[in-house]
Amino acid sequence: MKFILSAFFIFNVMLASGQLTDNTDTIRALPFYIDEAKKIPEFELADKKEGTFVTGLPRFEFDPIRGFGIGGNAFIYWNKTKEDPFFEYTAYRHRINAEFFIFQNGRIRYAVNYDAPYIFNSKWRLRADVVHWEDPNAQYWGIGRAMLRDLNFRDKKTGITRDFNKVREYEDNQAIAERGPDGRYYTDYHYNHMQQREQLYNILGERVLWGGKLRLMFGYEALFTSFTSYNGLMADEAYLADGRPVEAVNNPTLVDLQKSDGTWQKFNLSGFTNNDSYKFTSMVAAALIYDTRDFEPDPSEGVFLQYSHEYSAPWLGSDFNFNKFMIQGQYIHTLLRWRNNKGRLTLAGLAAMGHIFGSDINFIEMWDLSSQAEAGGILVLGGGRSVRGFREARFLAPTVALVNLELRVRLLDFKVLRQHFALGITPFYDFGSVWDRPADINFQKWIGAPGLGGRIAWNQSTVIRLDYATSREGSQLFFGFGHIF
Repeated sequence: MKFILSAFFIFNVMLASGQLTDNTDTIRALPFYIDEAKKIPEFELADKKEGTFVTGLPRFEFDPIRGFGIGGNAFIYWNKTKEDPFFEYTAYRHRINAEFFIFQNGRIRYAVNYDAPYIFNSKWRLRADVVHWEDPNAQYWGIGRAMLRDLNFRDKKTGITRDFNKVREYEDNQAIAERGPDGRYYTDYHYNHMQQREQLYNILGERVLWGGKLRLMFGYEALFTSFTSYNGLMADEAYLADGRPVEAVNNPTLVDLQKSDGTWQKFNLSGFTNNDSYKFTSMVAAALIYDTRDFEPDPSEGVFLQYSHEYSAPWLGSDFNFNKFMIQGQYIHTLLRWRNNKGRLTLAGLAAMGHIFGSDINFIEMWDLSSQAEAGGILVLGGGRSVRGFREARFLAPTVALVNLELRVRLLDFKVLRQHFALGITPFYDFGSVWDRPADINFQKWIGAPGLGGRIAWNQSTVIRLDYATSREGSQLFFGFGHIF
């Protein structure tokens, strides 16, 4: 007993004198241990703002399907002061992101997101999301590896079924109206569209371990979805082969065809209401995360590894029964630095693989690898957060692989009205593939697309993203907030 008491006394003397650590002031200030790898780099910390501030921008976009759009994002940050024990270890203490967007075609999205690392000075992080979404022209390009091919349809000017090299040429062909036996005009303008309505409520809690490098995540999601087919509805956008506009009736869409030809039964898909009623997905989720990134919104070094699993079943009140898992890894490494670390050349890469299975799958869950992942999930395959040169959701199947490679170059830093800005460019290359089941995974038929992006870091935590990407089917321009990973 005397030996134990003596050892305990010596240990406390050494701890108080700083012999057990190289940074006693930091350890005393923090309510628990956080690894030095999670500390914000000095060159970032020097420009970190104190207190509460707002960032955000109005947004103007053009989409070839939805027309012009207008909206904006507003971010509110609570950073506290340099005396806060977590000031050197978190990008912010609280963040609220409010978003509103409306397009010419009637597409509307509004969302509120909340994020609080080390909430109440604890080892817990809290995230919450509320998202409402309506899209009259949600994209549907087919499900299954069989759709991993060029766009194919009957050429309405020649009558010959053929491949279309460009998506714009393909859509122009779909819009052409033809007279039917009943004397009415019919079109395929909405062949790859569906009307989508969605309400999402999500809450996540993360418990940090290993000095903040390991996180255990637990979450719950309530998702209400409703869809309507354009089959039999009027299309004002149709025109005749000579270019004259005409009102026409929509032919059966690809959704209707794949529901009836056995494709949906093959993959156990359901959830297409075809009316204004909603289906309910009640889902629990868990994830194991290893994260050594030095500054989460815009890291210069670190590794991020994650396994996430989502589960939905009737006993949770859900209308569906399925499992979905995702494995992803990110590697961030700065290759070159200059101007006292203000300028840098950083290699950033992401590789992810996901699979969904079950007896009754809500088909819209195939649109992302994991809705519980970092930054709200990884959309597949196509669109602004996956293979950016292809249309959103261009390639879908139960098993998906995605790789994003970026070279992030920070060129210039400056301050305006006490606001800190950093400008950069980001060449990138995205590629991936889809399969009907994990056993089919191979290295054949992968699709890829290069691109170039611009980046503006505003007060460090807000990253404004502008990406231009091109593929075999055309090119696309995206504007958003935050790196895609």
